[in-house]
Amino acid sequence: MSIRPLIAPNLNTPLVNATSTAASITSRPTYINQLPGISYDLVWTSTTTGTFAVQVSNTYSQYPDGTTQNAGNWNTLPTSMFTGTYPVPAGSPGNGFLDVIGTEAAWVRLVFTRTAGSGTLTVVVAAKVL
Repeated sequence: MSIRPLIAPNLNTPLVNATSTAASITSRPTYINQLPGISYDLVWTSTTTGTFAVQVSNTYSQYPDGTTQNAGNWNTLPTSMFTGTYPVPAGSPGNGFLDVIGTEAAWVRLVFTRTAGSGTLTVVVAAKVL
């Protein structure tokens, strides 16, 4: 029997866990080899204002303990790679969802670029083979 890779949503240990948006945030990379995409469930608070981007790399690598072995090259995916509404925090609490489909990259990470305001950001990630 073949295995069906997945990254299950983990509400106890989000990818980004109530992290301050008083500065820009780059999530930990997620390894999605053998998966057709990845999704991000986003929640921001207070006056958070900024933009999200999804970056991909085939040259990043980690040691087994999760520390970076090679920082790699990171490139931003165009918004056409997302389904649904591209969320843009605009100074009030809110939430959004990014469903990244069709990327052939091995590693993916989420970047929040702060433009104003502050609050917190929480991101839960998931991926699966259908």
